Amino acid sequence: MKIKSTLLALVLSFSLLGVSTAQTTPSASAVAREIANALKLNEAEYLKVTKLENARREELKRDKSNEAAINEKFTAALLQTLNADQQKAFHAFVKENPISQLAKTK
Repeated sequence: MKIKSTLLALVLSFSLLGVSTAQTTPSASAVAREIANALKLNEAEYLKVTKLENARREELKRDKSNEAAINEKFTAALLQTLNADQQKAFHAFVKENPISQLAKTK
């Protein structure tokens, strides 16, 4: 009985270790929420960011070789939806969190 318990504990430990070290890609809504929180956007603005992020991801799926241009297009579209204070906050946010890295594995 003690061997079974020890073996079970060992298996559970390794499975939890695998889950905690597993690399996952954040969803479009998670990326949009991160941006929305950083810029203090309201829910309607968050939904616009989510829509833009989904469009950016779809374009990247079709043409990964054009990532820089796609990210620039996303940034330009996003900036058009923001007011002046939000644009300043976005530029500060992007300095520490480049768009190309936001949806990467965390």
